[in-house]
Order: sequence, then structure tokens, then C-alpha cells
Amino acid sequence: MSKYKANGVFQSMGFALNGIWVTLKSQLNFRVEVLIAIMGFILAMYLRFTYVELAIYVFTVALMLFAEMMNTVIEFVIDAYFGNKYSILAKMSKDICAGAVYLTSFLSVIIGFLLFAPKIYSILLFKFR
Repeated sequence: MSKYKANGVFQSMGFALNGIWVTLKSQLNFRVEVLIAIMGFILAMYLRFTYVELAIYVFTVALMLFAEMMNTVIEFVIDAYFGNKYSILAKMSKDICAGAVYLTSFLSVIIGFLLFAPKIYSILLFKFR
């Protein structure tokens, strides 16, 4: 595998960006999550999130995207190893990975609600007074 070894920082960054690009091209869920994250970021700017709130939001989004990318890697490796043939071990592994992504998504929604709801509530309360 030495032919894939990076010859410097910029080449390593190129490999990393290619990995993100492959994930964007191959995974619909990842594209949807990126779109929602961008819309959430725009809303966070509109709601004037503090630096701490913004940091929590960015960290939560990064964790969600990381989980999705790790799920993609594991699915690709399992498919390659089992040659796209059915295996109960492959199914169990993929289900566990999907569960990890689901758990991360669920926690992201909770964190998003805790960040966005009070600000939206205060705007609505002020507007309809």
C-alpha cells in the first residue's frame, strides 16, 4: 500500500478531501445531513448564536458527519470482504453501524432542540405580544 502513502501535508489533505467527495457522491444521507447542517448554520447566524452555542452546534454537526462517514467505511469494507454476498455477520455489523448513526442523529436532534428552541421561542413570544 506504499503507493497510496502521502508525500506531504498537501497530498494528505487531497486524500482527505477526496474521501469527503466520495462520501458526498455515494451517500444520500450524508448529502441530506450536509444540507440540513448548512441551513442550521444560517439559522444559527440569524438567531445570533453566541460563540459557545455555535461551537456546540459545529461540534454536533461534525460528530454526526463523522458517524455517517465511519458507517460508510465499514459498509464498504464489509461489502468488499464478503463480496456483496449475504452473511449474518455482515448484517449484524452493518446494523450496529446503522444503530450508531441513529444514536448520533437522535442526540444531535436533542442538542439542536436545546440550542434553537429557546431562541425561536423568545422571538415568537416577542412577536406575538
